[in-house]
Amino acid sequence: MAEPSVVSVVVDAPQHAGLNATLDYCSATPLPPGSLVQVPLGRRSVPGVVWHQRIGEAADGVQLRDIQAAMPSLAPLGSAWMQLVEFCAGYYQRSLGEVALSVLPPELRKLDDTQMSRRLERLQRQADPDEATGEPVLPGLTGEQSAALQALASVDDVLRPTLLQGVTGSGKTEVYLRSAARALQQGRQVLVLVPEINLTPQLEARFAERFAGRRLVSLHSALTPAQRLRHWLLAHLGQADLVLGTRLAVFAS
Repeated sequence: MAEPSVVSVVVDAPQHAGLNATLDYCSATPLPPGSLVQVPLGRRSVPGVVWHQRIGEAADGVQLRDIQAAMPSLAPLGSAWMQLVEFCAGYYQRSLGEVALSVLPPELRKLDDTQMSRRLERLQRQADPDEATGEPVLPGLTGEQSAALQALASVDDVLRPTLLQGVTGSGKTEVYLRSAARALQQGRQVLVLVPEINLTPQLEARFAERFAGRRLVSLHSALTPAQRLRHWLLAHLGQADLVLGTRLAVFAS
């Protein structure tokens, strides 16, 4: 029998509510950080995200409430996602749970583990995108575009922001497309952010044409709740090759 563990959970409560950054609960089985759970809070049952875990009983004299339900069918949220939430919570002076729960698809709150398992099975059964009929015909590059791509390739693994500066129509999008292709060839996912929602359909069409045979999903506020959950899941599961959207998409797992 597995030893019980104490898990620290973040819930959607404002910072001024006086709650600690995390709330401790008892779990009969280990739950890794990033796991989605349902926990009691006062007289309510609320969703939460496991932030820390330690094996063993609670401190002497402390009676912890139990985790009500978990969602083991869904892979935990990654450490990079959690670090981004921690940064945003500190920057905007909000609680961890307030940020963490608000950036997840709202439909996640309505599902239990059985329902999630069924959704994941349906996603697995869905056909992959059609295979591309051939290599796309690429336009020739200008000298500035070639220089920009060489510069981007040189800092590709440094995790450093790089500014690509150019006037409208100067060919920046082609640099983005070529950089995305290089990342896909390396077996990675690509995240493309657009400055406003009205530009999403136009850019999505450009990427879909260039990357026929790859799975492209979008994330923005114009999606229905069901679409947002589906696209988020495809990104989280690694089934989406490219994720394109407004700043909401930066929280794709």
